[in-house]
Amino acid sequence: MIVCGLDIATETGVCLGEPGQTPEFFSRDLGQGKTHDLRFSNVMRLAHELIQDRGVKFIGIEAPILTRKDTKAKVELLHGLIANVRGWAHLRGIECRTFEVATLDKNFLGAAQRAGRDARKLAIWRQCQARGWTPKTQDEADAGSVWDMACVTQCRSYAIHSTPLFNRRHTKISRKQG
Repeated sequence: MIVCGLDIATETGVCLGEPGQTPEFFSRDLGQGKTHDLRFSNVMRLAHELIQDRGVKFIGIEAPILTRKDTKAKVELLHGLIANVRGWAHLRGIECRTFEVATLDKNFLGAAQRAGRDARKLAIWRQCQARGWTPKTQDEADAGSVWDMACVTQCRSYAIHSTPLFNRRHTKISRKQG
């Protein structure tokens, strides 16, 4: 089963592959400085490519991180990009799920990050490297954390071996018993 993780924005990070295998990374520019409609169209093309050409059977998406300072246009764009991927996936019978950042961090890093955006991104980058993965951009690394969470939800044996939080608990239990 091919699983995909997306960090959706104008520059969208993509991570895909079989659970337990080394994933593939790439990014897609959806149209910097272009209209929302063009970006929506481009993200639908990406969803089509992933499902039709790459055989993706499950898509995980990082939920947007929005602040009070974000413009109405940015909020509309991010929600619209996600809605277009989810809609396209639904039309093709592909399950699609959005994951909150705190959930992604707990799964991929072992704990939610409170040190700020830059520290969080650095921790994700380092975790990708520690796993032997080779994202070229931070967007791709972020997509890797989404892919990992998507694999956990789709493949129980992957979850047992990959989740830092589980492994930490397992180690403590083993030490108490030994």
